[in-house]
Amino acid sequence: MKGTMKFLVVSLLLHAGAASAQSIEQIEAYEKRINEQQQQLDAMREELEALKRMAGVPEASVEQHSSPHDADQVIDTDTDHEPFVVRRSDNGVLTLGGRLHRVIMQVDDGASTNGFFMDSDQGPTMLRADISSRVNSGWVLSGALEVGIQSNRPYQVSQDNPNPGTDITVREADIELKSDEYGTLSFGRGFSAAWTVPEFDLSGTVPSALLATGNLAPGMRFVDRATNELSDIRVSTHFADTERLLLVDRLRYDSPSFGGGFQLSGTLAADARWDAALRFYPTNDNWTIRAAATYQHKPFQDVDDRYEIGFSARHNETGLNLTTGLVSGEARDGRDLSAYIIKAGWLTNLNSLGYTAFSADYSFGSDARLTGDEAESIGIFVQQKWDALGLDLYGGLRRYDVDRPDIALKPMNVFAMGAMYTF
Repeated sequence: MKGTMKFLVVSLLLHAGAASAQSIEQIEAYEKRINEQQQQLDAMREELEALKRMAGVPEASVEQHSSPHDADQVIDTDTDHEPFVVRRSDNGVLTLGGRLHRVIMQVDDGASTNGFFMDSDQGPTMLRADISSRVNSGWVLSGALEVGIQSNRPYQVSQDNPNPGTDITVREADIELKSDEYGTLSFGRGFSAAWTVPEFDLSGTVPSALLATGNLAPGMRFVDRATNELSDIRVSTHFADTERLLLVDRLRYDSPSFGGGFQLSGTLAADARWDAALRFYPTNDNWTIRAAATYQHKPFQDVDDRYEIGFSARHNETGLNLTTGLVSGEARDGRDLSAYIIKAGWLTNLNSLGYTAFSADYSFGSDARLTGDEAESIGIFVQQKWDALGLDLYGGLRRYDVDRPDIALKPMNVFAMGAMYTF
């Protein structure tokens, strides 16, 4: 751009000398106008980068693509549609976006088989507004408002309550001040620092097979083997990840990236609750690697301390991936609850629509509610992305099995088919 500007200025000078019709003042005016246009282009470029950050589009860097050949081998999973731009100003952008996520389930609880229609709790239906304003060259102020709108929310749907109605929840109401040099400070309702579960899962089946395996059908009730009747024990009792800080009113800080991909984060919430997280997302041409370690203080009811370690790696050329997670905690009654999950997957391009992801997982937990209880789950899922429409289609099977010292429960099998439309 600078070379083009110099060429134009020289051309103007030559034309002025040959025709003797242009004055020095006119030439300087032309040059000033070109400079102003350059500044406008720079401002538009900064505005575009701010919009990409709000949409979750990664910024391009030299490290991300070493060569055209390498770039062709990497499967891109960040292809969601950018949100609709409502208003632009000299230093700000307002966008609207949302998501529709519907799922059909067939649940076999050992006594009966029933079908259910609901919104998902693995990325629920929502509407979202984001605004971003550049304070100066080093700071960006942004705000987000997200409202979840779920018809038949899975946490409320059960065999004896198939149509609980509509649930409307303010999921996020957050103000954020960000600096590339000093980090990001968030104030308001939003995710805690330790909510890393959907971040480090590189399988490509996050909306269909979340690492918090109970979020698929959390409200479903297990059947008592002795009576063949529904018990009061739900899937969420042993499988849904409710024993954590999640969406809370908080003050959160995220440091800039340092040391080749490290980041520190922390959250302060009401009732002396807090958490901390260390992320490690290094850059590598052959592998995508994500790791996280978190600590939570008083995350839920009778749990005082909770620790979590997660790791995920995906080979970029083949799309093969492996994710593991380990959770432990200390309850006030002396229980040492623990759980782990292993998830293997394959992310590939089988058609021109978008990537296809396959995953299989196994999870096991103990002492979640009582000393001596055990819970395990197995899931197999496939998900197809349709880039041009912003659509994800998926289907899969999940089995839940709980062993408790106080009651014998029948295992539960869930078949799910879902569609998630992002706009």
